[in-house]
Amino acid sequence: MTFLYLIRHARSTWNAEGRMQGRADPPLDEVGRAQAQALAVHFKDEPIHIVYSSPLIRARETAEILVAVHSACPPLKFDDRLMERHLGEWTGLTGDEARDRFPEQAGRDWRIDGPPGGESQTVLAGRAAEAVGDILAAHPEETVAIVSHGGTLNAYLAHLLGIPPEKPVGFRFGNTGVARLSVRGDHVYLLGLGDDWHLNGMRN
Repeated sequence: MTFLYLIRHARSTWNAEGRMQGRADPPLDEVGRAQAQALAVHFKDEPIHIVYSSPLIRARETAEILVAVHSACPPLKFDDRLMERHLGEWTGLTGDEARDRFPEQAGRDWRIDGPPGGESQTVLAGRAAEAVGDILAAHPEETVAIVSHGGTLNAYLAHLLGIPPEKPVGFRFGNTGVARLSVRGDHVYLLGLGDDWHLNGMRN
């Protein structure tokens, strides 16, 4: 049986500003680095064999902090397929700015076709499923952590649960939120979703 942790990156400077990031590459802010450290402390006694990450800096920094407490882990591996959804012309905008500039998107779920010039739910779910499938095949009977992005992890979980791309749903993934799964052959068990109690000490 393979145990799989799906982890959203810690808070970035653009998360703090409410800006949509997509393939843009802002770093973690001070709060984000503290979140990543809390995540790493939470996982320090877990027998993680390998950590994969999106190469975008907000995910990479989160993964590097996580790996630093696991000296027995092999070097961190990166996979471009774990990057966030390409947001096209929405990159860098706030939600209000996107609604003001693209009023034709109002009243519909933009994730189905993607933003103008961006990536559709079908494409996003396909590459996420391919990436995670390849990782699972490479690490049978091991414990694997994947650090990625909210949109990508949501798309993968929807695919896993058989939800079609034309009916996208949202799963709760706050910064450093964790989903826990166990995988045996074709059987996948969702053990936890959106866990972030490691941040309790940081909440007001």
